[in-house]
Amino acid sequence: MTTDPDRHERQRQMPGWDQSRVAGATAVVAGVGALGNEVAKNLGMLGIGRLILCDPDTVAAHNLSRTVLFDSSDLDRPKAEAAARSLARIAPGTVVDARVDDLVRGVGMGELADADVVLGCLDTRWARLQLLERCTLAGAALVDGGTHPWGGEVRLRVDAEEPCYGCTLTPAERWSSEVPASCAELGDRPLAASILSSSLVAGWMAAAAARQVLGTPLPWRFLSIDIAASDTAAVTVDRDPGCPHHTASGAVPRVPVSRDDTVGELLAVLAPGSEALAWAEFPVPQECYRCHGSCDPGYGYREPTITCPHCGNRFRLRRTTRIGEASAGTKLAELGIAPHEVLAVRSAEGRYSWLRLG
Repeated sequence: MTTDPDRHERQRQMPGWDQSRVAGATAVVAGVGALGNEVAKNLGMLGIGRLILCDPDTVAAHNLSRTVLFDSSDLDRPKAEAAARSLARIAPGTVVDARVDDLVRGVGMGELADADVVLGCLDTRWARLQLLERCTLAGAALVDGGTHPWGGEVRLRVDAEEPCYGCTLTPAERWSSEVPASCAELGDRPLAASILSSSLVAGWMAAAAARQVLGTPLPWRFLSIDIAASDTAAVTVDRDPGCPHHTASGAVPRVPVSRDDTVGELLAVLAPGSEALAWAEFPVPQECYRCHGSCDPGYGYREPTITCPHCGNRFRLRRTTRIGEASAGTKLAELGIAPHEVLAVRSAEGRYSWLRLG
């Protein structure tokens, strides 16, 4: 009887390396496109214990020249699931949890807080700021990356007091939204990209993540990578006093309610007159104003309007973040509440606090 060879034997010889610490670590990868593919592959081959992969998108043909975890059989398959399948083959010691949803609905802030490191591989400014905000509130270490055709950047933020990506933006840029560059929506507007910049940026991101897991974070916080100029340089960033992304939530009490429990069970543990708020709006059942029939679109409904199933009338759908407006028997997961989410709670007096789902 033979035993499996130690695939990480060479890593164990590296000064300061602790394979048991890596094997016991959890990393969250937000975005599993070109950059996220490389990051997830690198972390898996390092032998990280658990990866949470979150991406709502599906694999497109133009992904295949930049993504080692996808092949032609994965076309139109969710990216997170396709990446998880490949990682099971090349990194069998890593437990991979695929979340086919956007960041807010896919990964709870409690999971960000529990992770050893979070890696942002997102393709819009708005999504990067959203991840930054959630990591700040959760007190999570964030390695955020971005690419351009001939290079990119890596930003490491270990503590909420440190300068961040938001500090380098104007107030208008921090609050303006962008349309995500979904691979399914590119149509005839191809974006210039190659594996060259993705692999370089991902290598630095994985290195920063590994050092964070090992307890020896790198001295730089912002790295600029320019292939055309053959230059990789640390950049100093000053904290902007007007940047809002520097307030952590602190210690958050847990409640004996999970996303698999109902709205009614959550409301039962809140103080009288309090209401819990979701991070993303969800549609609520409505009465058709023409025939007064009940119209329940369900959580997954994304259109702004709905057709009444009783009379055919079409009207605008109402959405809310107030969890108490949903039916008491609805499970929190059906409202898009992520696992181990941290929710804001508004008291009857208008004060806000936090609670974490179990």
